[in-house]
Amino acid sequence: MLEISHSGMATSESDQDDSTDTHEDESSVDFASYNLPTDLTAFQAHLLCLIYRLGPAEGVDLQEALEDIYPEPINHGRLYPGLDRLVEKGLISKQTKASDKRRNAYATVGRGDWAVEEYHRFIHDIVMPE
Repeated sequence: MLEISHSGMATSESDQDDSTDTHEDESSVDFASYNLPTDLTAFQAHLLCLIYRLGPAEGVDLQEALEDIYPEPINHGRLYPGLDRLVEKGLISKQTKASDKRRNAYATVGRGDWAVEEYHRFIHDIVMPE
């Protein structure tokens, strides 16, 4: 039987029996000290990090980079709405290429750079605490 716990996670009866407290209070990470953009999906966060790493990049380059990470093909119906949301949130810029008006280049802007650096600090502190 599945139940929804107070945290919103589905649990089964066997999960409740297997509970251990081996990880309780082991974390010294102060989550409140991070100011992460919590309104991004994982896909949007991955996309933002790739744009940060690649610098100004076209959609086709980002699509190829994402397909190296994701097990399934990334279609335009997923990629471009994700890019548009990052533009709307002020995390990246979208510039039409002078050489081909049908192509756009995407780059992180101040708030986007900051968000990636904050994600990096957060992941580093979680994975490799001092």
